[in-house]
Amino acid sequence: MPKLVTLTLALAGAIAATVIVRGVQQADSPYLVELDTVVIDDSGRVVTGLKQEDFQVKEDGRPVELKTFDTVVDVGDDRRSASRSIVLVLDDSAVGGGSTVSIQSIARMFVSRMAPPDEFSVVRLSNRRDEAFGDRLEALMRISEYKSDATPFFGPETVENALKAFARVSRTLEPIEQRRKAIVCIGAPAVCSVMQPASRSSVIWRYWVDAIGAMARANASLYSLEPNGVSGSARPTSGSIADATGGDVFRNTSDIARLIDIVRRDTGNYYLLGYWPSVSKGELHSIEVKVNKRGLRVRARRYRGGSS
Repeated sequence: MPKLVTLTLALAGAIAATVIVRGVQQADSPYLVELDTVVIDDSGRVVTGLKQEDFQVKEDGRPVELKTFDTVVDVGDDRRSASRSIVLVLDDSAVGGGSTVSIQSIARMFVSRMAPPDEFSVVRLSNRRDEAFGDRLEALMRISEYKSDATPFFGPETVENALKAFARVSRTLEPIEQRRKAIVCIGAPAVCSVMQPASRSSVIWRYWVDAIGAMARANASLYSLEPNGVSGSARPTSGSIADATGGDVFRNTSDIARLIDIVRRDTGNYYLLGYWPSVSKGELHSIEVKVNKRGLRVRARRYRGGSS
């Protein structure tokens, strides 16, 4: 199995992506923003060996100076696997009654591809007793007991519940330091691809801000997996919670093994960039990362939480 190696390197690329971050409080200092970033080439392969001086980062449109830089690389050493943190969130409200078996099958594929020392758990969206921890047996039990129509879909109330679940899971993951985590939501777009509210007057705005802030502090990115046959129309990736947190959206695909490999790849190969932000108020702060080399894509968060 591959070995996790932490190196101090620097970066390169020509693509801008706006990003979110986690903050670590330092005495007599602002928060250190630590940004986990995946860089991918046109072939979908992760890019390693990049340099710090090739990264350009802006917060709220203003350039910032990188103070820390590390690289996590899965080098493919079979003696020890890379340690990953992955949580499956199973939509049991918006997908309808005919999706139980298909979602159970996908979830079991995830379980089968996890290996020590991976940290892996399963949470059913509407079951508040489910916590984002447990062993393989607990995960399989929750999958077996999962029902796709356990709770009726109530529109904004269900979306609010999904955002609360993402925030709750992220707070459980937050104590795990120096690691990019993945929350994989399997279900309908209305739940797994929640769109950013159009304004602060939206009934879900405060839940969106809370979820985005909690995921930023935990270094958690959301991946939305919307399999064939689930109800609800597809939504654009841009503006979704997956896009905002540096994850991805997978739709209408039967190649689940490839999607699992992408999630594992992203949680085993990434860069950690740190900087001290200016002291400023606001619920969310936008972050833009640019890599000065053509043909590369950046996958990272688009905001960090702030003080109101």
